[in-house]
Amino acid sequence: MTCSFITYFMKFTLTLIVLFGMISVPSYSYSLSPEIFDTILRRIHLEQLDQVTDVAALDKAVSQNLSELDTENGRWKGVDYFDHKRINPSWQPILEKMRKLTVAYSHPQSRYYGDPTLWKAINQSLSYFSNHDPIPYCDNWFQQGITRPQKLALSMINMEFGHHPLDETVRKSTLDVICRDTAVTSNGRNNPMHKYNFGANKAEIAMGWIYIGALTKNRTMLEIGVREVFAPISYTTGEGIQHDLSYDMHYGYLYNGAYGIVFVNSVVKSANYLYETPYALHGAQLDLFRKFVLESIFGVMRGPWMDWNVLGRGISRTNATRMNLNKLLRALQRIDPKAAGSYEIIRQRMTGEVQLSHAVQPLHRVYWSTDFTVHRRPSYYLSIHAVSSRNHAQEIGNMENLRGYWGAQGTVNLLLKGDEYDNIFPVWDWAKLPGSTLPDTVPMLENKAPGEGDRWGTDAFSGGVSDSLYGVSAYVVHEDLNTSSKKSWFMFDEETVCLGAGIRSTLPYRVSTTVNQCIYDDEGIFIGGSKKQMHVHKNMHKVYDNDLNWLIHGGVAYLFPHQGVAELKVDERKSDWSTIRGGDKSYKRVENKSVFQLTLEHGEKPFDASYAYIIVPDIHTAEALQKYRIKNNISIRMNTDKLQAVFHRNLKIWQMVFYEKDIPYIDKQLHVSTDIPAIVMIKKLSKDNYQLHVADPTQQYNRIHITVSIDRGLSQVYAVDLPAKPYAGQTVAIDLK
Repeated sequence: MTCSFITYFMKFTLTLIVLFGMISVPSYSYSLSPEIFDTILRRIHLEQLDQVTDVAALDKAVSQNLSELDTENGRWKGVDYFDHKRINPSWQPILEKMRKLTVAYSHPQSRYYGDPTLWKAINQSLSYFSNHDPIPYCDNWFQQGITRPQKLALSMINMEFGHHPLDETVRKSTLDVICRDTAVTSNGRNNPMHKYNFGANKAEIAMGWIYIGALTKNRTMLEIGVREVFAPISYTTGEGIQHDLSYDMHYGYLYNGAYGIVFVNSVVKSANYLYETPYALHGAQLDLFRKFVLESIFGVMRGPWMDWNVLGRGISRTNATRMNLNKLLRALQRIDPKAAGSYEIIRQRMTGEVQLSHAVQPLHRVYWSTDFTVHRRPSYYLSIHAVSSRNHAQEIGNMENLRGYWGAQGTVNLLLKGDEYDNIFPVWDWAKLPGSTLPDTVPMLENKAPGEGDRWGTDAFSGGVSDSLYGVSAYVVHEDLNTSSKKSWFMFDEETVCLGAGIRSTLPYRVSTTVNQCIYDDEGIFIGGSKKQMHVHKNMHKVYDNDLNWLIHGGVAYLFPHQGVAELKVDERKSDWSTIRGGDKSYKRVENKSVFQLTLEHGEKPFDASYAYIIVPDIHTAEALQKYRIKNNISIRMNTDKLQAVFHRNLKIWQMVFYEKDIPYIDKQLHVSTDIPAIVMIKKLSKDNYQLHVADPTQQYNRIHITVSIDRGLSQVYAVDLPAKPYAGQTVAIDLK
């Protein structure tokens, strides 16, 4: 271990930990073989080589990189090493360039393998960087905490397997830079035990400590890294895995698909370095990790397509919904052989080896912690992202998701083929997000750090009830930019019923409910009006004034039982990614998309407006829709700002949203009322056997009294104890005899 390493690590980290008792150093009862460090380093290096899918492309990139390097002093041309702006400082890309140089130098198939000129260039560039005064830094802690130390560490590890190792002086100075900011109080936060590091950040930083511990053959640092990288595999009410298995990051943001993926990557990579060693992931932690990965990562995907509702500000990144997780799944099979079969089926769905519907099980899940609902069938995937006053809406920050103010405003993601929204986001009308009821305006927030100043939900009422197969979710918008509404979704096997009531706004903007806004499908559009049907294959813009009964697009039928004013647009749109993400020239990439957009119009300054429509996936023709309509499944029983209710005739399921207490639901078979706002589902199982499911969407009550009368019999009051935090909002089921 170098003197500089002792200075930065031992002095600032171990001293604070041991003397002040901040966190105990892990202690293992076994002796540690020196070979374990080499095993970990070898696996990290092989991972770098395995990422190279085209050696010729690597060599070409290295050649280009070398042309940009001043070989006399190791300075990269045109790079401002003093630049410390928050977003994309000038020096940041050279970290990856240096790593690529080391990959080529240590890759047996590269023409640069063992090349003495490349060896000199690597040493010079690392030396210039690590001896620069000041060390290149960024106003965003992430660069000092994760990017800078880990890219440099990977470069050093690769050189351990090169024809010649790094020059010892360069090795010491580079290691010195890696170990900067490792104090538990450092602004750079390169310490998994830093007071601000939790969840994905903790795991990713801890993985870096595994790198450094193996490089320096320091058992203490390695074991802290091992402990801390797996530490976030636990339930929490802070950042990380919630008690409903959703993933929260930055305290109140739904993030299964962005930070959740980062967290999973860090754990899987680390577990892959450590498997078949005394540090392997095992036991209860592995069991919980498996459950989280299967249900809340791959469970919010359709094949290779990630749900955009769970991407947060990552929605503004190119190819954000496309996930190439083949290597991750292979690694999961290695570290978790118990679930290898499940991972293999998922992998095959992702690669197209089997149909997207293969082995997909019907599921309905309400994530009460993060105001999120998933409804899944073999033929489709549907999710709803609402936002309560307990949580933030979709995150904006670091110049990402610039137009995402209305994210999570009851947004609905509906996937059949999976690519319905592939790179559509630059050309989206962000005031007409699928499923939302919004005024025609998009407030733009100033550039800021993530997690600061974003929109909170406006009411405590947000949640859902579920029996694991069927369910209903609802939430209240109360004076969000002077606009209010009450929205609910009733979900069954073949259909989802979407209701809205109490829609009002005092803004001078038109208010719309967006049925969908997705990529136009080449099958065209089937339209059923009051007097005629038609099939169109062209751009169009038409307003239907109580003259649209149904419409089919992209394998989805939309039915309008109460009709209303509907606006249909199909047009060609062109825009670049800089409209939704700034700070990076690469986001000038232009998208050309043909877009399908269908809205229900409520006019300017509506008061007590409402809507009703039914989504029926896996319907491709008018004939198929007619067969579905003959079933007559759905009866919309109530749609007011106090009560919304739907009855499914074939399933014998009643679903009700009571926005206020003591509001009676009455039909010929059932009378129901509650003494608190609640969401209720009642299933008829047999002649005299019913099952009731109930949830408190406000998460404010510990008991509910439900009055039920069946077939005009005597009313009976059922007292149901409700879960306390962190399970408040979870569904409770009881039998009604």
